[in-house]
Amino acid sequence: MLAIGRGMETQGTQLGQEGCESRYSSRVNTHTVSQPFTVLIVDDQPIVGESVRRLLSVVPEARVEVCMRAVDALAMACALRPAVILQDINMPDGDGLDLLERYRWESALAESSIVVLSAEEHAATKAEAFARGADDYLVKLPPAQEFVARVLHHADAALAKRERSQAFRSLERVERDLARRNTLLDQANAQLAASNRDLVVDADTQRERLDRIAQLSSELARVQDLDILLGRILSEAVLLAGSRAGVVFLVEDGRLHAAEIVGATEIRSRELALDASTIAGEVAISADIIRLGSDACALAGRSAPPIGTEQALGFQASSALVVPIIRAGDRALGCIALIDGFSRPSSSAGHDAQTRRSTDGFDESDERLVAHFASLAAVAIERAQLVRSMILRMIAMAELRDPTETAGHVGRVADLSIMIYDRWCEAHGVSSVSSMRTRDSLRIGALLHDVGKVGISDAILKKPGKLDDAEFAEMKKHTIVGAELFAGIRTDFDECAAEVALCHHERWDGKGYPRGLAGDAIPLFARIVAVADVFDALSSKRVYKEAWPREKIAVVFVEEAGTHFDPELAALLVANQLEAEALRARRPD
Repeated sequence: MLAIGRGMETQGTQLGQEGCESRYSSRVNTHTVSQPFTVLIVDDQPIVGESVRRLLSVVPEARVEVCMRAVDALAMACALRPAVILQDINMPDGDGLDLLERYRWESALAESSIVVLSAEEHAATKAEAFARGADDYLVKLPPAQEFVARVLHHADAALAKRERSQAFRSLERVERDLARRNTLLDQANAQLAASNRDLVVDADTQRERLDRIAQLSSELARVQDLDILLGRILSEAVLLAGSRAGVVFLVEDGRLHAAEIVGATEIRSRELALDASTIAGEVAISADIIRLGSDACALAGRSAPPIGTEQALGFQASSALVVPIIRAGDRALGCIALIDGFSRPSSSAGHDAQTRRSTDGFDESDERLVAHFASLAAVAIERAQLVRSMILRMIAMAELRDPTETAGHVGRVADLSIMIYDRWCEAHGVSSVSSMRTRDSLRIGALLHDVGKVGISDAILKKPGKLDDAEFAEMKKHTIVGAELFAGIRTDFDECAAEVALCHHERWDGKGYPRGLAGDAIPLFARIVAVADVFDALSSKRVYKEAWPREKIAVVFVEEAGTHFDPELAALLVANQLEAEALRARRPD
């Protein structure tokens, strides 16, 4: 953003007169302006344009353009799209007041600040100028400090409006693209549902497994957060196939990343090359299914390529089933690798019972079943990736404005919020089925808790020192801006994100903002995110502080329980502090 520097000195010469001191030729020091901007002067007097150039010469980011004819002003303004237009009223070839209205009609000038620069001082003229669209009225020429300050203020406002407009246009494009892709994905779902109806199985166990997949299809479609979705997909795949462990690999930046792991004894690495040097890489490239028995697994990593799960799980497989996750267009999103098939659900003994199978591990029925499940999972994964993409764009916009609002920070806050919520559900007897439906919304709300900072001035967000009262009052508005981004609630995700954005700075004792809510009147998810947000901030190193030690952080939550924080949630955080630290370590800055 733009800001006027402190300690400005005034000295110079009267316009048109050499050697005399004047208030119009001050030398002004400014802070660094964040980006270049254009000032268009529409005035038939050359001395005015030259004077404005000289006054703004102290601002290197300001480019000054002059138009001396009213008839050329509109076209020149539309071509330049200036941040500030300085408009004279009385011009020999046109009415400056008429031009004010014509500027406002042009969409290209919607974000421009329009300032009248005139010798007329009549109140009626000023009132008419404001009625026709002027943002300010200056009697030419004011003192240099005032003039530069006003121009920078209006340029700052114009650039901020331009950034907000660009951000909203970007979000609209993402939403349109998401709607279009959802339509395609719904069509793919319909085709998969038709395929489900065509499957005929004889064995009771196979029917139960397919029934479970059909149920999962609708359940997965409701999950919008990618991390929660992948955890659900892998845990269900491991259960369906009766395997000891598993890994979901996703293609990211030209490599395979172990995005979700179940059953690991030691995680040494999550990354693989996207090539045929591993079984997982070959499946992701070829989109073919590979099933390995005990003999083939014994050779893996020796005379044959390794499976690719060894580093992620920490042990050698005795059997493996690697199935591609294929998106629309027959291109693989990644693969599911299931390791050590030793049991499967038994239809006669109930869903949780298991029966031994052959030492070869997985069979053809497992292959068909997991492949079918993976095709359903691909639809849900692609939808979740689109939601994640939109969320990351919003986070990136906030990070551009506030360097402390990093993807690492919001990811850790989301992880910590889920951990606290899980412990809260255990304490309150909330079933895993019920909590699973809400964990998704909580995670997304936590990721977007500070997205409202896109509407706060850079001069405040990036100020190195302490904010004064007026600046802090402006900063507090990020909660309202964030909630307004989710106005017109359409989904549980929007409702949760709006609640968290609005209320995560409320305090248990009612002394928070923006509404001064207290106790249980603060939404549960907002209270959870408040605890997670402060814990991550205290645990993180910043340019102005070192990371706090574990004991000091625990003292804060013990002392602030019942005042700043929900006492139950603060106690849950302290009781699970080691787990919280382990979660933080997974997402470094």
